[in-house]
Formats: sequence, C-alpha cells, structure tokens
Amino acid sequence: MKEIDNVAFMEKPIPEAGPYDAIVKTNVALVCTSDSHTVHGAIGQRTNLTLGHEATGTIYNVGSHVKLFKPGDRVSVGAITPDWGDIASQAGYPSQSGQPLGGWKFSNSKDGVFFRVFSCK
Repeated sequence: MKEIDNVAFMEKPIPEAGPYDAIVKTNVALVCTSDSHTVHGAIGQRTNLTLGHEATGTIYNVGSHVKLFKPGDRVSVGAITPDWGDIASQAGYPSQSGQPLGGWKFSNSKDGVFFRVFSCK
C-alpha cells in the first residue's frame, strides 16, 4: 500500500529479526477485509506499508531470544500477534495488547505478510 487508495508492488529490503522476532518467507497468504479497509483509510493514514496478516510460510531467520523455532520450520502466522506478557493478553484479550487493536500489528503498525523473499541463485 503506497498510500490510501493506492496499492502497488514495492521493493523493500529483507527485514532484520529483532531479538524476539521470526522472519517468515510467505508461501500462502489470504486477503482479509481489513486489508481492503486499510487501503481505503478505515484505520487512518498509512504509507509504504506491506499489507497482510494471515499466512503460512517457512521461517527464514530468527532473533537471538527465539528458542522454539528455527530457519526452515513451517509455520502459520495469525492475524493477532500480541505481547503475551501484557495484562490484556493474559486476561484473554490479546487483540487489545497494550492499546485498542494493539495485538493486530501486521498491516496496522508494521509491514505485513504480503512479502516474498526471492533468490536469484
């Protein structure tokens, strides 16, 4: 998503994994109605944002504190990715982690899963 009502393919660098992150090479992703709502401005201005928050893929890289997953593992990526240590998450409201809709990060506050790592080898 370039900006409201303007979508296009964009080249972006492969993201770096933070200490608790996993970078996933998307194999299959689904378009959700919230993706189209985002494009049309329902959650406010977003620019140069990779959409998508429901996918399956293969782990490409993991952060230093990730212990249960490794590159090559096949995973699913849920729409909600909360901070599980947050009070709202522990109370059973993971979509509200830290703030209203705070658990919905992909295509809301960070690049989503409509991202593909390509190799020219």
